[in-house]
Amino acid sequence: MSEQEEIKLFDRIHQGIVSAQKRMLERKMKLGEQVVIADANGQPIKVTAEEALKIFRTRQ
Repeated sequence: MSEQEEIKLFDRIHQGIVSAQKRMLERKMKLGEQVVIADANGQPIKVTAEEALKIFRTRQ
């Protein structure tokens, strides 16, 4: 596999992960669930899925 093919493969994998995370957050938001994320210090915190989705969208 050439280097260019590897780059394309890794990009497709990354896009798949991003898509799956977005779908998961949207589903949890519809159900009114919370998710656990890390704060700036790496400590786990609970937030609503709606807030997590807002954070997710700003980081893309």
